[in-house]
Amino acid sequence: MGGSALERAGADVVQASDGLSVMGFSEVLRILPTVARARRNLVDFMEQEEVDLFVPIDFPGFNSGLAKKAKGRGVPVFWLIAPQVWAWGSWRIPGFRRRIDRLGTLLPFEKHFFSERGFDVFPMGHPLMDDYDTGFPFAAARDRREAHLNDPRHPLVIGIFPGSRRQELDHLLPVLRVTSQAIIGLLPDREVRFVVSSAPGVDPLRLSEAFQTGCEVSQDPLPKLMEVVDLALVCSGTASLEAALAGVPHELVYRTGGLNYFLGKRLVKTPFIGLSNLIMDKPMVREHVQGQAKPLSLAQALLRWLARPAERQQFFDDARNLRQMCGQAGVWDRTAVDILDFLVTRDR
Repeated sequence: MGGSALERAGADVVQASDGLSVMGFSEVLRILPTVARARRNLVDFMEQEEVDLFVPIDFPGFNSGLAKKAKGRGVPVFWLIAPQVWAWGSWRIPGFRRRIDRLGTLLPFEKHFFSERGFDVFPMGHPLMDDYDTGFPFAAARDRREAHLNDPRHPLVIGIFPGSRRQELDHLLPVLRVTSQAIIGLLPDREVRFVVSSAPGVDPLRLSEAFQTGCEVSQDPLPKLMEVVDLALVCSGTASLEAALAGVPHELVYRTGGLNYFLGKRLVKTPFIGLSNLIMDKPMVREHVQGQAKPLSLAQALLRWLARPAERQQFFDDARNLRQMCGQAGVWDRTAVDILDFLVTRDR
């Protein structure tokens, strides 16, 4: 199962993944018939073909049932990107342990967590380090950013990273638009430029219309944008970890529908929602969640970075530690080698 990129890489795609990636309880309910058809197609394929190994990647609600089918047919399971049972649904751990022969983990603390619970763990490191390891100009970008933040004569470049899922955009774009206007109002004597990231699959025109004038919508990859922005407003998710790895001071903002938030608040058992905060086990980045994500307070929080150089220095120090904790580049190469070694070992 995959998309056009996987097909271009040489895979035979027997089930398209289009339309299966959504976030939130009500959103999942709407696509259940599509999910059920995709699962049936993949089970049929597994029953008809000689499958040597099942490699589910993330997507635990969907892949768990397929892993059970694979194990029932004697097919080993090498699961990549560990399910976040450390955050919610810990009751699922015994079921996953029965269905997974080897588990690839991304986050530093996951190796200990899953090993302690009886999993055979392969610590992959984080794939973002392919973009933010030694090839990323961390020190040079930091020095340039510091020069800009310390010099009010220089235009202030603020990145806005609103995410890619429709429901994220629906709830966040109005807030981020008003926040950008509030920032301009709080800095009447300084030139401010906004760069809005248009993620793959997002219509740039929608972003242009949402922010109207004064914002540049960019489809450049995030590592390239992270080099040029001075501060950022980032939707919770991978982009926040990227901003932290790149050393971009930012505010983490997240809003969703009322029902999703009500249920999530009661199910998720972590002190933070930001990946960098979870990895560092401390509030490296301020989080503005749901009702706290108000335009004026967001604008004021972001501009705090201008007046507090000591706070920025602490952030840069944390960013360096975070980069070390996330491993080295070459995650997928190392993982591919381990998958092949795993197969050879099982065949002996």
